[in-house]
Amino acid sequence: MPFEKMPVTLEFTIYMRRIHFRFPVTTLAGSTLKNIRDLQDNHTVESRYRKKFFLSKVAAGILEVFNVAERIVWGDRLRNHRLQNPPVFIIGFWRSGTTLLHNLLCQDPEAAYTTTFQTVFPNILLTQSWWLKPFTNQYLPSQRPYDNVSMDMDFPQEEDFGMMNLQSSTIYKFFLFPAEFDQIIENEIYTGKLSPAKISAWKQAYLSMIAKAEFNTHGTRYIGKNPCHLSRIGLLLEMFPEAKFIFIHRHPYKVIESLYQFMLTVFPGVQLQDVPSGFSREKVVGMYTRMMNAYFLDKEKIPSSNLVEVKMDTFVSDPLGELKTMYEQLGLGDFGRASARMEKFLTDNPCPEHNAVPPQEETVRLVKEHAAAIMEQLGYLP
Repeated sequence: MPFEKMPVTLEFTIYMRRIHFRFPVTTLAGSTLKNIRDLQDNHTVESRYRKKFFLSKVAAGILEVFNVAERIVWGDRLRNHRLQNPPVFIIGFWRSGTTLLHNLLCQDPEAAYTTTFQTVFPNILLTQSWWLKPFTNQYLPSQRPYDNVSMDMDFPQEEDFGMMNLQSSTIYKFFLFPAEFDQIIENEIYTGKLSPAKISAWKQAYLSMIAKAEFNTHGTRYIGKNPCHLSRIGLLLEMFPEAKFIFIHRHPYKVIESLYQFMLTVFPGVQLQDVPSGFSREKVVGMYTRMMNAYFLDKEKIPSSNLVEVKMDTFVSDPLGELKTMYEQLGLGDFGRASARMEKFLTDNPCPEHNAVPPQEETVRLVKEHAAAIMEQLGYLP
């Protein structure tokens, strides 16, 4: 069946969503002044965003004393922390059902995970959340404006938002500097292009993030969700040889359209540059093809017993059945200990609508032109 025309203009849809997703500071408020300088290196903050950037730095500066205190109190325990179980990494391109899968896996009493609060304030998670978390929760929307997924500072969250507040190597800088999207993707998408010093800093920050997540959530098996990991399989296996991977995917037409709209919705809340008029679906398709091809190339390094691949539509149609299969295939232990909590989560949080509008003709054309082989490899029809 051909895709339908969008009933309202994309610009109107984006405008209606933007008005609920603006903040006086960026998420850099939870970073350090040194890391903010590193993130800004070779990037320009445009004049109309200098106040927001300044306020973000002021907030980060005020919190510096708490950062130092947390390093003093927790430094030795974090450095000496060792994982009890191999971590589980949920990988899949954005808008592929990774959030739902992450939320469900984190219902397991043994699960450890990064929370939204940790990704915003990773440096003071363990000592200052008692007062800062309820304060910031007042300003957090109860639902994500682009797909109505529930939000809370204690809910599981995607790792790279937090990694950007710990070190400067992440493609998520394109949310801050959208005018330099191409440069950031070219320089940051593959860890192999990073200097040894930056790779070392990334590893150290990531291990610290996981350790804090386990202390914070009191879990014994870390469950991470990070689309950026699609191009980091080799690095993750180097760090965690026994890691488990769950790759969830969705029709390219749908993820490209959905991510394009998602990005336009999020930019107003964090951007430090105007989104250029030439920012198009073609840029999203280009990122998609590079990351998916990187995954296809590197997934052969993962032992077959440590990898599960599933279509989003299959997972959403029977989430508990698919989760039971994942537990069995990956050796995650007794599914029964988590199934009741997972079922309750599904009852309390019905699956959200991931596509308010159908893919546009431009999306279909670009995917056919640049990602036809990927579509075929994933088992989708044009």
